Amino acid sequence: MTNMCFRTLLLVMVILLADAGPVPAVDTAPLHPIPTVLHAHTSWTTGDQSLEELAARARSVGIEAVFLAENHLQRYEYGLFPLRGLLRYRVEYPSILQKGPEAFLRAVEAVNARQKEVLFIPGVETIPHYYWTGSLLQGSLTMFDAQKNILALGLYRPEDYWQLPVAGNAAATGWGLYTLWLFSPALLVIPGLRFLFSFRRRTVQLQHFQITEKRRRTGPALLCLAVAAALLINNYPFRSTPVSAYDKDAGLKPHQRVIDFVASRGGVAVWSLPEAKDHQEIGVWRFHATIHTDPYPADLLRTDQYAAFGGLYEDTTTFPEPGQGWDQLLVEYLRGVRKAPAWAVGEAAYHHEEQAGKRFGMVQTVLLVEQKGPVALLEALRTGRAYALLRSPEEGLLLDRFQVSRPGHAPGEMGGHVALATGERPEIQAAVRSSTGRPVKVEVRLIRSGSVLYSVAGETPITLHWTEPAPPPNARLYYRLDVQGPRGHRILSNPIFVTVGQ
Repeated sequence: MTNMCFRTLLLVMVILLADAGPVPAVDTAPLHPIPTVLHAHTSWTTGDQSLEELAARARSVGIEAVFLAENHLQRYEYGLFPLRGLLRYRVEYPSILQKGPEAFLRAVEAVNARQKEVLFIPGVETIPHYYWTGSLLQGSLTMFDAQKNILALGLYRPEDYWQLPVAGNAAATGWGLYTLWLFSPALLVIPGLRFLFSFRRRTVQLQHFQITEKRRRTGPALLCLAVAAALLINNYPFRSTPVSAYDKDAGLKPHQRVIDFVASRGGVAVWSLPEAKDHQEIGVWRFHATIHTDPYPADLLRTDQYAAFGGLYEDTTTFPEPGQGWDQLLVEYLRGVRKAPAWAVGEAAYHHEEQAGKRFGMVQTVLLVEQKGPVALLEALRTGRAYALLRSPEEGLLLDRFQVSRPGHAPGEMGGHVALATGERPEIQAAVRSSTGRPVKVEVRLIRSGSVLYSVAGETPITLHWTEPAPPPNARLYYRLDVQGPRGHRILSNPIFVTVGQ
C-alpha cells in the first residue's frame, strides 16, 4: 500500500512538472539580474555628487553598478578667419582631460576598493564633432551637433582618454610634417633679429663737416617678430585636431572613428540620447549665436559596430518602436549588411536630483551576469544580455524571464542565438512582475523581426508562452519584448536571434 501511494505521488509530481512548461532560465542558466544606471556624471565634471555620495544614493535605491559617463572634453570655440587660433572665443566646462584621466581612474579604483556594494565602471561622454556655419557679424552664426554624442565606457588606461579622436583634442593627433608647417612662422625670427641688430647708415652734410647717422631697423624687426609671435600663438599647440570645427562636410566620419577607436581599446561605444532635442540661443557682448542639434536616429543606421544606443530615457523615443529604426538595423544584421547588431539600453544622463524632473534609478539597464564584476558587466553590455527599464521611484516592472528554446536544449537568453533544425518549432516564454508585488496593468508585446507577433494585456504577475510554427529552412529571425505599463513604466528587452538549418 505504501509503495502504491509513493508511485501515485511520484506520477502526480511528474504530471505537474510537465504541465508547468520548461524549467525557468535561472535554473538552467545561472544568470543574475544586476540593476545598473548607465550614463551618470559626478563632481568630477558636471554632476553635483562625489563618487562616495553617488554610491550611497545607489545603495539606497537598489542600484548595484554605475556606468560613469563624465565629460571627456567639453570645450567649444569659435575663431575669426584667418587667425582662428588667436582671435577666438572659448567656452570650456569641467572635463576628464582638464583634470587628468590618471587621477580620475585612481579615484574610481579607490571608491570601488572602499565599498563593494556599488561597482563603478569608468567612462566618458564624447563630442566627436561639432561645426559652425553662418556669420558672427550678420547674426547667423550657428553651432551644429554639439550634442550628437557617443559614450565610451569601460576604458581603464589613461592613454585611451588622451588619444580619443574627438573635436578639440589635439593630443589625439601625433607629431608630423604638418607640425613643421605650423611651427614654420618661427623662421621669421631670423630676419627679425637681423633687422634688429643691423643698422641703416645715412650721411648728413653740414656746413663745415659731414656726419654719419646709424639707426637700427626697428620697424621691420618688430614687424617680423610680431607676425612670428602672432602666427605661433595662432598655431599652438602645433598639432591639428582630429576634425575641424569649421568642416561642415565631415558627416559621420568623426563619429565612426570614435566608435572604432573605443572598440579597438576594449571599451563599449554607445550612441547617446539619439532622439533628444537641443536648441539654444546665446549672447556674448553684442553678438549672439544659435546652438542646435537635431534628433539623429537615422545616423544609427549610417554607422556600424557600436555596441548599444540609448533606447529608453525620459523623453519620447520612436526608434525602438516595432518596424522602426531599431528593427531595420537588426534586419540588416540578419541579412549580413551590418557586421554587428546594436542593443537597446536605458540611458539615465544623470547629473543631479530633480534635473529636468530626473531621479537617480528611474532609468535602468538591467544586466544578466553569472557574477558581478567589471569584466562580466561590460561583456553583458557588449553582447546584449540586458534589458532597458523605465520606472518610478516607488515601483518598477521586472522581467523575470525572456527565453527562446528548442526541444531538448537549453534556452537562449537575450543577446543570444538559438539554432533550430528544420521542422523544429521555437518556444518563447516571458514573465513580468512588479517590484512591489502588487498587481499592475501591463501590455506585453512580442515582436518578431519588426512586426508585433502577439500581444497580451493583464495584471502582473503575467506570463507569456508562445509556440511558433516551424520557420522555413535557412530562415533568420529574432524575437524581442516591449512591455508597457501605467505612468510611463516600460521594459524593452534585447533580441534573441534564431537561425534555421537547411
